[in-house]
Amino acid sequence: RNRLPHHRPVHGRVSAPKRLAVLEEVEPGWRDKFARVLGVCRTSYYRTSSKQATEDVKAVTALLAVHAEHPFYGVRRLALHLGWSQKKTRRIRTLAGVVIPTLSKKRRSSSAPAEIAAAPNALKQFAVFRNEARPGAGQSYRNMTNAGAWVQDFTHLRFRGEEHYLAVVLDLKTRQVVGWRLGTRHTSELTLAAVLDALSKHPSPAILHSGQGSEYLSYKHQELCQRMEITLSCSKRASPWQNGFMERWFGNFKLELGNLNRHGDLARFHEAVAMAVFYYNHERIHLSLKMSPTAYAARLKEQNQRSKSLERVLQETGA
Repeated sequence: RNRLPHHRPVHGRVSAPKRLAVLEEVEPGWRDKFARVLGVCRTSYYRTSSKQATEDVKAVTALLAVHAEHPFYGVRRLALHLGWSQKKTRRIRTLAGVVIPTLSKKRRSSSAPAEIAAAPNALKQFAVFRNEARPGAGQSYRNMTNAGAWVQDFTHLRFRGEEHYLAVVLDLKTRQVVGWRLGTRHTSELTLAAVLDALSKHPSPAILHSGQGSEYLSYKHQELCQRMEITLSCSKRASPWQNGFMERWFGNFKLELGNLNRHGDLARFHEAVAMAVFYYNHERIHLSLKMSPTAYAARLKEQNQRSKSLERVLQETGA
């Protein structure tokens, strides 16, 4: 018969809640033995366990409600939304049986020849690599977000056997999608339309960054940026991590967009894309911002207005 080695009682040095918490981590077959060592009454323990089970049921219900509204939220976003610790969220998500699907990568179709030479990477000076010897391991974007830059890219969306292309422009500071266009051809006209959409609603950026696809290396892009005094910037060829924001954004976006063929016709497909962009901008919690991009942009605008008001008051008072 297995026996626990002789131990002096430890309950005088450990609070009752902590002793009960220790028992939660013990295998069920050993709990009675550990309860004796910890000086925990069996009745107290099982009463606490019953209470915990009731609380877990309520927590699972709350988590499933959030999951129904935001089906692709992981542990960190669920924790932010529910106001729980990540440890509790992970445990309750396991109890609820919630699993987040993943998306397999597909190769991009070929492009036409570029019209202009690729500009140097104007964002590189702001990049801080986690491992200088292995840039592909990732980089910190903290300094890059203050560069006054927009990043742009496009991806393909297959709907009922036909390829469609989504061009997106993202504000690095607010993480907002400031412009986008959907079309049936990945051309410079499509990507330029996305940039014009962004410029029609937002002040122009200092830097406009992209990859080296011909869709972005066009005379029209060059002329627009020269006229708007925007610095064109390009990632180094075969270096997708240099436009990591867009790579990651498209991965998450396409995953949350789901199976496009469930939409009945082209109009419904276009509506689904528009609603997904709206959801990302206005409702989805961004982990770096701890809120939606639109809410963060509104906060920045309010802070800027307060700073300007304070400067004006100081100037008027001669301070």
